[in-house]
Amino acid sequence: MPDLELRQLTYLIAVAETGSITRAAQRLRITQPALSRAVKTLERTVGVPLFLRRPHATELTAAGSVLLGEAYELVGRAGRAVERARDTRTLQVAVAGCDVLTVMATARAAGVPAQIVPFDWKMDLAQLRSGAVDVALLRDCFDRDGLHFVPVSTEPRVMVLSDNHPLAGTAAPTLAEVRDAPIACLRGMSPAERAHWAGADVDTRPWRPGPEVAGVSELITELRLGRSIAFVPASALHDVGDPAAPLPGIVTRPVEGLSPSRLEAAVATTDPAVRDFAYRLSSEVVERDRFPGVPQQ
Repeated sequence: MPDLELRQLTYLIAVAETGSITRAAQRLRITQPALSRAVKTLERTVGVPLFLRRPHATELTAAGSVLLGEAYELVGRAGRAVERARDTRTLQVAVAGCDVLTVMATARAAGVPAQIVPFDWKMDLAQLRSGAVDVALLRDCFDRDGLHFVPVSTEPRVMVLSDNHPLAGTAAPTLAEVRDAPIACLRGMSPAERAHWAGADVDTRPWRPGPEVAGVSELITELRLGRSIAFVPASALHDVGDPAAPLPGIVTRPVEGLSPSRLEAAVATTDPAVRDFAYRLSSEVVERDRFPGVPQQ
């Protein structure tokens, strides 16, 4: 059996389509002498001439035309085999606890094996950029450098506070009406994150920073003690089993003028399988060949 390589068949296709060793080398981004040697090696492997080399063009022989038809089929089948193999791998999806159900439902519907990589409130994006994580579901004001992303959902934010807090008796205050209440902040927030978190991206008047907490558990404790309030996505503090039931000791109130929370699926790779899963997470219609907000090559 001839010892053919897919790479050699790719070279055959390029030379046949361009009609020139030089132009084919430019398309393949290799040197012209290297391509010439590869074509001669292919001809020795097959045992017959594949090209007629003329002064201004390189044409296929009858044998070359036969092999070209098979080359298209073999290269195409190899590509489809790789795609099918990729589809069987388990995607690593980083997600905060409140968004786990979104990922699980999408993975089941798409038939895509997904391993959930949970994080508390802020993910180490180095994991995404290094490829340790394939997809991350991120909310609001994350560092977008080098990432591609699609919108997943937008939901209102609500004020969360102790059921004994003075503001708990207010049905639907405006943002200005709650400005005197200390707002608990999560440690390590960037200035943009803090502004959005406190509603200062809409109402730029001064606000009262409350205690800084390390994570969601500490935040809930602060809220229950009645020492501060917070603004969170409407779904964030609900029990997994009953979305209508907030956590014990905590109440939620809508706040007029508060900016919403936007959930997005971010990836750092051009892998079609990974990007397809990110598209499946999106609730909005987006172009399949690009990610919004990212300059295209």
